[in-house]
Amino acid sequence: MVTEKRAGAGNDRPEDAYKLPPLDLRDATTVEAAARRIFKECSVHLRTNFERFVVHEDEPSLMQIRIGMRRTRVAMRVFRQIIHPEVLKNFSREYKYFGRLLGEARDMDVFLRGILSEDCPLDGLEDAYEELRHHALIMREKEYKLIAVEIRGGRFAMQLENFDNWRNEDWSKRLGRTGQKILSAAVREFALEVIEDGRQEMLSRGASIEELSTQELHKVRKFIKRSRYHLRFFASLIAAEKRHQGYDILVKMQDSLGHVNDVKEALRLMGILGGEVRADHIANILLLIAEKISEAGEEVQEHLSEFTTLWHRYEEFVITQDDLLPS
Repeated sequence: MVTEKRAGAGNDRPEDAYKLPPLDLRDATTVEAAARRIFKECSVHLRTNFERFVVHEDEPSLMQIRIGMRRTRVAMRVFRQIIHPEVLKNFSREYKYFGRLLGEARDMDVFLRGILSEDCPLDGLEDAYEELRHHALIMREKEYKLIAVEIRGGRFAMQLENFDNWRNEDWSKRLGRTGQKILSAAVREFALEVIEDGRQEMLSRGASIEELSTQELHKVRKFIKRSRYHLRFFASLIAAEKRHQGYDILVKMQDSLGHVNDVKEALRLMGILGGEVRADHIANILLLIAEKISEAGEEVQEHLSEFTTLWHRYEEFVITQDDLLPS
């Protein structure tokens, strides 16, 4: 029988998944120095959680691997002018592959903690609700087994090794004059440009939220995440009050659209699960799904309204030279 706790995620884990500590770039004066520091932290974060997942196959480590790959892809985009195009293409392809692989498991975990949590929403329908959750747990178990096979198969370990070999190379040998010039450029001016370009790109995507589909909103959220990573990469160079102001807006924006996307995915998953349940539970499960949809609709409206308010706040958020800490 499938239970809430997955196989391999026992109580013997000595600690939670490893989260990336704050980056300190205060002594990194050039773009190259900052890039090497950021890529090294990305590597440590990914490798540590990869090794933990191989042993425990636990949800926290899996989530950190997914976050780490996304962060690394954003970092490579930030520093794309000092990365050889072929290197950039190869790493991007691999991280996209594993990102898609881990995405379904992440959706299942959110689904089982959120809309399909353990508490049945309607009295008297507990048996039908357990039937629905039973099939959801089976589905999640299959996803974790697939991921474990892929992660243990050697491709991910090879990717980590290739990444470390590359980041320890002399990058200048494969760059033209423009790339070599950027390597030695001042990191503070570079950081301001990255943050502002990301802000403008994100704002252009979310200007008319009421006209966007849920799929388009999910894309907007990706740009919000990107802006959040931009701020995080260079946070140690920015005055605390200013960076906290930016985080406060971006985190809430990401959470608002994240909830909308989670609801969209939950409805998709409930539709799939509805085809797996026993026939004698179908009527009650339809009632349960209707109740969940009603609750989700009210929450989505609130989150979209909150996002609009936050978006207008971010329109006014600009980091200038005056917001940078003394070098």
